[in-house]
Amino acid sequence: MSRTPTIEQRPETQGQIPITEMGKATLLAATALALLATPLVAPAMKDLAIAYAGQVEQEPLAQGILWLIAFLPGEADVNFLVKFILLSVPALLIVICAPIAGYVADHYGRRSLLIFSLITFALSGVSGYFVDTFTGLFIGRAFLGLSIAGIKTSTVAMCGDLFQGSERTKFIGKQGSAMKVGGVVFMLLGGYLASIHWSLPFWAYLLAFVALPGAIWSLVESMPEKLAATSDAQKEKLPRGPICFVFASAFLASMLFYIVPVQMNFLLSDAFQLPNFYTGLTVASANAVSAIVALYFLSFKSRLSYVQIFSFIFLVMGLGYTLVSFAPNYWVVLLGMLIGGLGFGLIVPAQSAWIMDLISPQQRAFGVGLVTTAMFLGQFVTPIILQPFIVPDDPFQVYVSASKALFILAAVYGLVGFRHLVTSEFSFWRVRK
Repeated sequence: MSRTPTIEQRPETQGQIPITEMGKATLLAATALALLATPLVAPAMKDLAIAYAGQVEQEPLAQGILWLIAFLPGEADVNFLVKFILLSVPALLIVICAPIAGYVADHYGRRSLLIFSLITFALSGVSGYFVDTFTGLFIGRAFLGLSIAGIKTSTVAMCGDLFQGSERTKFIGKQGSAMKVGGVVFMLLGGYLASIHWSLPFWAYLLAFVALPGAIWSLVESMPEKLAATSDAQKEKLPRGPICFVFASAFLASMLFYIVPVQMNFLLSDAFQLPNFYTGLTVASANAVSAIVALYFLSFKSRLSYVQIFSFIFLVMGLGYTLVSFAPNYWVVLLGMLIGGLGFGLIVPAQSAWIMDLISPQQRAFGVGLVTTAMFLGQFVTPIILQPFIVPDDPFQVYVSASKALFILAAVYGLVGFRHLVTSEFSFWRVRK
């Protein structure tokens, strides 16, 4: 049984495509935007729930959502509705649309998809300021999810097209760092705006227009014509087993990461009576650590297998959440998030590099779309999975349960990585070439 060769081992079917420094900056900025949609409004969720409380009994959509999740333990209220619509609705659209966006990018080009997605991102994001119903908020967040699917798949696929070998790995690390640096700016901005009024963070989505000129004038279509012309019959068969393992890893890491934007605002408000700005400060601080770690992704990749990298991710996240779970004051929560940030910064670079090691250039965007689906499927299910673990009188209980799950995952992945339980057929799980 012959294994699918990695990108580095295949004879490349395209030459090096030139890209300007402005083009690189545009890719980094656009990639950062794709993962900042949720954290941006996280500091406002508590106040937004208060503002929308009167709509729960009036809107069929709100009642329908509550009816659909009535089987879950715990009490589903306006807090759940806000978390579901702000987080799970865009994630659901990303889950559905990311593979489709990948197909479109592979067959019709990456650049046009990116331009369309940036415009949609800005308009759908800012719509949250103007609507005053759950239905309007739902529609805007749905289009936001559609745009994120396009941005994420097109930018990561262009990274695979434009860079090779260690240069690609370095740029993937820079993409991960850009997301976290953007997270620092966005969370501080979102926290500040939310402290003025809960609706103001929605205006920050217009920052997508900053990346738009670069996408129009500084980027060229990165998919060579001979790749676009490749017939489906000529494409390599996707390695389903390895892809499923990457999918599962991305899903689990994302689901456990999104506990922070889902619950941090409620924890700081209920346990320490802190204003919205502290939610932004906390997540921004974790993102600052993550940005630094992501820049060193190449060092991790040269020493560890992908399985071992995910074991490290789960371990440090577990340590961070453990600190949060018994924090006597805000500063211990902040320390826990800084430790967790050591793992947060490696999630996106690891899963992006892993999938591009498995997928041929002809199917690169589709493969990225699959991992994007896994990642945002984790975001989609987070509010639903968390609901049974939420104890109204104990906001720390969620982090107790999450830390236990993370330590179990760290042990399982560590065992697989240490004992080399995979066969030589699956040596692409390793990193050293």
